[in-house]
Amino acid sequence: MHFDPNGVSVCQISRDDATKPVLNTCEYVVLDNSGDTQDKLTSLVKAHGLEQARCTCVLPPESHNLLLIDAPDVEPAELKAAVRWRIKDLINFHIDDAIIDVFEIPEQNSAPGRARLMYAVAARESKINENVDIIEKTALNLEMVDIPELAIRNITALLDDDIRGVAFLYLSKDSGVITLTRQGSLYLSRNIDVGCKPMFLRANDGGVHPETQQAFDKIVLEVQRSLDYYESHFAQPPITSLVIAPMEQEVDGILPHLSANLGIAVSILDINSVMEVDEPMSNELQAKCLLSIGAALRYEQKAL
Repeated sequence: MHFDPNGVSVCQISRDDATKPVLNTCEYVVLDNSGDTQDKLTSLVKAHGLEQARCTCVLPPESHNLLLIDAPDVEPAELKAAVRWRIKDLINFHIDDAIIDVFEIPEQNSAPGRARLMYAVAARESKINENVDIIEKTALNLEMVDIPELAIRNITALLDDDIRGVAFLYLSKDSGVITLTRQGSLYLSRNIDVGCKPMFLRANDGGVHPETQQAFDKIVLEVQRSLDYYESHFAQPPITSLVIAPMEQEVDGILPHLSANLGIAVSILDINSVMEVDEPMSNELQAKCLLSIGAALRYEQKAL
């Protein structure tokens, strides 16, 4: 389940190691300010027979910070306390409202004298509680709370290119996330101030709108910076493909522009090609449900 500013997406997946994941349920429901959010969610769960189903909720991007930090040299039992002290001035909300968790980056071939890196997640407890309170009033069995970056990681792990490494671009309305993953592990994540909103503008002469061109150029710059950092800090083979998350509308010119300027293969993800679905999903539905699909793909039994 994932809440965005306009609604909620609910997806249910079954999977094993032998076949593609099977998408059993995928629906997006618009929520308004009428006060019937709880009733809508309860009805949605009942309609799809999800009572007591295990549930993972994906936090909204603005509710947390994901920080790449030097791993503190402390005992495991003291790790989260040490991280809390280290990041207290790096997050955009008060540390007393923070739930802290950490996860490792594997296969780091660090240069001599360079500290081992790890990720720290600082999420707003108040924002977590908002979502938890809503879900717990339905018949769902909430097991964990996830972040968008790891939900995306679960999707890229299905791609053939993930064996060598894949860059992934996810754009919401006003912002975006670039992730670099390899063999099911998240190595790098960058937030960018480019969203899909300018992508849908149309120039009067039929060409590329100036704001769209500016967004394309900013994406090229941020992806290239990410690729350079990945190669230099993690000593991994170069990533040669960029996959773009589905968007609600088609964006003319984005693939040739990014491919030509980055020098790598660029494609748009189609969930229908990596999962078993009863009916092909539209790009609009894929865009609205991508994060909840990623959350439903999670294997690990770890909570944020």
